[in-house]
Amino acid sequence: MNAATLNIMTLNTWGFRWPLAKDRDVRFARIREHLVANQYDAVTMQELWGTSPTALEDDGLDWAWDDKAMPRGLRRNDSGLGIKLRGGLSRGAGAIKRAAHAFKRAAGFDRLKAKGFHMADLHTAAHGPVTLVNTHLQAGERAGGIRRHQLDELLLTLDPITGPIILCGDFNLFSGSHEDRAAHKALNLAGFLDASESIDRPDPTYLTTNRYVPPSEGNQRFDRIYVRDGMHDGRRVHLVPTEVRVIVDQHAPLSDHEGLAASIEVRVA
Repeated sequence: MNAATLNIMTLNTWGFRWPLAKDRDVRFARIREHLVANQYDAVTMQELWGTSPTALEDDGLDWAWDDKAMPRGLRRNDSGLGIKLRGGLSRGAGAIKRAAHAFKRAAGFDRLKAKGFHMADLHTAAHGPVTLVNTHLQAGERAGGIRRHQLDELLLTLDPITGPIILCGDFNLFSGSHEDRAAHKALNLAGFLDASESIDRPDPTYLTTNRYVPPSEGNQRFDRIYVRDGMHDGRRVHLVPTEVRVIVDQHAPLSDHEGLAASIEVRVA
């Protein structure tokens, strides 16, 4: 069995301008420094509003897609989503642009956005493409029902994909919500393995100790990475998380969310 390793990070960048977010320029400088220092293969980002994508250039990674990947009438910034890939990885696969999708249902402030999901294919040499998916579900503890509808849209799109999938993003799943626990179970039933749970490290990514987080809202595991095995050239491709870590720096946080990084082995039987 041959193996390769993909190093993945997901981060809600909290890319609003003041007063909706604090210290964006300083935090984005930290994000760039972190990406340069860690040399990820792929990074999925959420809340890239306004000029956020421009502010996150010069970090050694390439944006995987542009406005042409969005549904008609929508621009990249309308979704707040972005995928960055290591140069060789994106050129090797041609950075295949896949569907960008805006959720049909939303509530509250999210109705002013076009949150949804988008995808790019990662090249893994002899192991074939791995579909990388970036998403951001409805915010709000009482909005579990809407998140379930959004997740149904996402799973319906992913169901026909026969190759392996890495699904990342801000799922906004609350530990105390019955609907959100059911959503997590739905992902499991669709074949998706929670990378953090697989190595017994289901640590929260939205922390009360982060100075940007209200104490009443913290200690939730909003940010997640799921994997699903697939087929390539008649062989089974296994995605095996070997390390997952929450990127915590209480003195200089990257965002109100902590970043989540995973090392995922791609094994072909």
